[in-house]
Amino acid sequence: MDIYSDKSTLEFVTVAAEFCAFVEKAKKFSKKDFVTKLHKMLSLIYLKTTLLTPFSGADSEGEVEAYLSEYEYEYIKRNVSLVLGQSDSYISIFNAASVDEETEQAELSDCVADVYHNLKNFVENYRSLSEESAKASRAELLSDFKEYWGVKLLSLLTAVHHLVYFTDLDEEEFSEETPEAAKNFYSDFVENYHKKI
Repeated sequence: MDIYSDKSTLEFVTVAAEFCAFVEKAKKFSKKDFVTKLHKMLSLIYLKTTLLTPFSGADSEGEVEAYLSEYEYEYIKRNVSLVLGQSDSYISIFNAASVDEETEQAELSDCVADVYHNLKNFVENYRSLSEESAKASRAELLSDFKEYWGVKLLSLLTAVHHLVYFTDLDEEEFSEETPEAAKNFYSDFVENYHKKI
């Protein structure tokens, strides 16, 4: 099957690319606008991922390139955390497949960054125009969705649902972090990022 003409993949790539662009511009949004749009996009991503059908084993073999660095991951997480402010609280991530194990705890910004990480790597592999890489990346995305980030997305969606319907998002919230501290983080990030490339 040609991944570049598969309708469900094309629809998924469109939604995934839009989500990545949205998260990359997180600090341009007010908290209310960010949370409201995040709520809608997470629902759509979950739906579009479930509509992807696995290719045959031979179609999913290939090299998957990792495009997102640790610095970029931290940058995304930090931007989302700054936008969410006090609402960037810890949530429980419950894995129904392992009931006996303790639930994992993660901040909302951490979960957004994890979903972003998986989608960004797939989108970039797809854009590489290497059909082999795109198919292998799609197979990895679906496997990771089933085992890992799909559960995180649902836990995140539950928390965001609560924020949208039961929290006053217009209410001004002040981060404990000063603007100077945020400025220092960004300059440190840029300096370290340029050292890596």
